[in-house]
Amino acid sequence: MSENLPGNDPASTPVPPAQQAPAAPAYGAPAVEPKGLALSSLIVGIVSLVLAWFLSIFAIIGGIVAVVLGIVARKKGQSKGMSLTGIITGALAIVLAIIAMIVVAMVVGAALNDPNLQQQLEQLEQQ
Repeated sequence: MSENLPGNDPASTPVPPAQQAPAAPAYGAPAVEPKGLALSSLIVGIVSLVLAWFLSIFAIIGGIVAVVLGIVARKKGQSKGMSLTGIITGALAIVLAIIAMIVVAMVVGAALNDPNLQQQLEQLEQQ
């Protein structure tokens, strides 16, 4: 008899919300690989490579910095591709800057030993 009471009708009784299944454990975004030193090595190496023919002394200094940054980045486990590229571009910048300095020294030496230049300098001194 208690089933027929007004509050016991199954159709009129609100059904409590079912408990939701626990959410899957959240996996964080993959850890971002630090690449500051490797990127710096790459940028300094490229800039030094561009400067190698024009400002050789700055290219040599920049090349050394790029090589050192690249080596430190490799040892810290940063981006291998960028750090290796920074090392290579830095080393190439050093080599090209030294070649550029030798070429400039040879051109200047040849120009100073040119007999026509010597005659022109003597004529300028006499005036």
